Amino acid sequence: MAAIEMGVDLSTLIDRVASGNEEQIIAAAREHLQQGEAPDVLLGRIAMIAAHGDADGHIVTTLAAAAMLARYIQRIPHPLESEAAVHERALPLFAQALLLAAPAVRLGRTAQPQYPQPFYPSGLPEGKTMNEMMHQAVYNNDAVLAERLLLGLYGTGADYRTMQVRAYEGIATTFQNAGHPLIFAVRGFQALDAVEWGDRAPNIIHWLSPHLPLRPDSDEPAWVKTVRTFAEDPAHSLESIRTRLGAPKDENALPLRALVLSNADTAQVCQGVYDALIKGGASRKAVGSVIALAAADLIHMVGDDDRDLFVRAAHGLLFSAAIRLVFQQVQDVEVLTLLFTSAAYVNALYKDIAGQERATQPKSAPTAHRVAGGGLIGISQLEALLAQLKEHDLAAALTSIRRYQAARQDERAIFGTIAMAASSSDATADQGHTLQIVQAASEEFLAWPATLASTNIEGLLQVALRAAAYGKPHDLVARL
Repeated sequence: MAAIEMGVDLSTLIDRVASGNEEQIIAAAREHLQQGEAPDVLLGRIAMIAAHGDADGHIVTTLAAAAMLARYIQRIPHPLESEAAVHERALPLFAQALLLAAPAVRLGRTAQPQYPQPFYPSGLPEGKTMNEMMHQAVYNNDAVLAERLLLGLYGTGADYRTMQVRAYEGIATTFQNAGHPLIFAVRGFQALDAVEWGDRAPNIIHWLSPHLPLRPDSDEPAWVKTVRTFAEDPAHSLESIRTRLGAPKDENALPLRALVLSNADTAQVCQGVYDALIKGGASRKAVGSVIALAAADLIHMVGDDDRDLFVRAAHGLLFSAAIRLVFQQVQDVEVLTLLFTSAAYVNALYKDIAGQERATQPKSAPTAHRVAGGGLIGISQLEALLAQLKEHDLAAALTSIRRYQAARQDERAIFGTIAMAASSSDATADQGHTLQIVQAASEEFLAWPATLASTNIEGLLQVALRAAAYGKPHDLVARL
């Protein structure tokens, strides 16, 4: 399927997007979807162009989120009486992402990127490794060297996971700009997944590299320096995981949920992560998932009437969800220190937000169990869910979801429906964070470890519902 979409002529669509004319963008988007083209691949191709005009980073990140959410929309059962193309249901999501991307596409389509000379592993100074060189680039604020190193790995034909792990490990114990460097790295590589990497990796490497180095003005928080000191202590080595033979004991990760959302200091939080991994024998994925669930709990401390604080709190989930995805992509022990950083960041957010007067319980907390409208057929429940989200009736929406789940149907369709509702939110008003939050919550919910199946993770689902229901609406897209 991807190969077909990679051959589609996007010149007219690119011209329309670059024009910034909303109605023309939507018309062009509809035309492509009516022809049966997959929106996830099309959005990935747009991201490769937008990367050369997106200095901020949020546009490519949102395009990646939209591409992944479009895949969930494809899982929604198709009404028998409908004659619309399967992909047309993704039109609001596709259009919303294109509207956000317009400025970057306008710049990117004419850009002539100047890639630096690759730094190949064969050129390493004696005794140096690519890891050490990446650390040098990150800690010396050398974006050009970071790009040269990643291009060098790409140029050798190395497995793309090698590029990923070098980027991730290089910033594992740094923290700046609310964790966006790591978020950008994970989601940028995810955009490449939508177009199957190939010769397109330099687009994302060039876009990502300026975000990786630790800038002198980054004002790193004190807690990340504690994380760095903790991780560098030989007493906290994670090397033993390489030779672990026993089955993971994932239940030993669960105490982290309460520890992260407490007044424990950063060293105590890091020790809790270390104990869960080494002494408790929990898997890296379980630890990452539990931290993400704690991040979702934090979001529910914020009311629905303060969207800015909601989005700020949600960065803990965006960061922890990205890190949990790292362990789905790569297995290298070097990136495990990201778990220290993830737990410490959510803990720092908790201490900050819990002390604010604005932090109140959401008025919309969907705890009711009343019967929702719609029949027992899956598509009826999902149609009811979409209508309830548009009406901000989250209690009814949650009941519809529970009824859908009771029939043991594909849960990806739930998040496809939530994504359709979230598509009405104006991405330009919040830098695409609504779509990013829905993506992060959906990934964490769907990837929750089977070994922890008895844990209630409905909080992740509620985050997605709240994000979708209370974004600032885009009037034109909302009418689609």
